[in-house]
Parts: sequence; C-alpha cells; structure tokens
Amino acid sequence: MVAVGVVRRPWGFDGSVVIAQNGDDPDRLAAGRTVHIGTERYLIERAGASGASLVVKLSSIDTEDQANALRGKALEVPAGDIPPPPRGSYYHYEILGARVITRSGEELGRVVEILQTGSNDVYVVRSDGPDKAEILIPALREILLDIDTNEGRITVDLPEGLR
Repeated sequence: MVAVGVVRRPWGFDGSVVIAQNGDDPDRLAAGRTVHIGTERYLIERAGASGASLVVKLSSIDTEDQANALRGKALEVPAGDIPPPPRGSYYHYEILGARVITRSGEELGRVVEILQTGSNDVYVVRSDGPDKAEILIPALREILLDIDTNEGRITVDLPEGLR
C-alpha cells in the first residue's frame, strides 16, 4: 500500500474531511476511487477543492465525530494503482528506506526523510551506527549515480565537504 494523503481535519458536519495530498495527481483522490485507512476500505463519494485544500466525503463517514477520529490517518491505495513515474523520476515511497552507498561501496545509511526545497529534493540519510548521524544529500544527477528501486539502493558520489 502507498500513502496518497493524510486526513487533516473534519470539514463541516456531514463527515467530509480535509486531505493533505501526497503528490500532485488530482485524479488519485477523485470521486469514485477507493482508498484504505488502516484496515478499512472507503469509497470517495465526493471530492473537490476548497481554496488550497482538498475536501473529500468518504463512504460510511457521516458525522463530524467520525471524521475527527480519522485525523492524522493516512489514505492508502495499492501500489499497483499508481501509474509508473516518468523515466528518470521516482515516487517518494520508492526512495524512502533505500540504502545509500558511495561509489567505493561505503554504506552511509538509509533515506529516512525527503525534504522538498523547491529547486530539488534533499534526502535525509541516517547512519545505522550508534551515533545515528544524518547526512543531507541533494537529489541532483551529478550526485546520484544510480537508483535501484528493486534492490532499495542508491549509489552516490559525494563532493568534498558534503559529509
């Protein structure tokens, strides 16, 4: 399952909720689609923008209290429902958790977070060592030599001073 959004808060009194969407595919959370929250499956009955927010009405969530109980929960869909990304691009869920190694084979740690800076993403890589040190690695072509999503591995060429 892949998280495609998070419930932020109730919207109104009919069980509608405000969603913070992961990604920018407007059809992913469109009316008629199915999403999972935990072990429960919901049909999106209505979806629409309200300013900068996405508001959805989920089946069987009919009160503000029911909607409030979903606050902070992830909306997920099966990975097979997500179209492949454009060539040379990756979804965050494909990068998170990947092992990061240098071209000489030194293991730096795993990607634990992705910061979106506007110009390029930055991977937060945490060492598996006792100090749990973190390195910030810009997601730039000249630094990322290879991304193997099947193996969960990213090979990098770190410039001097980046560590």
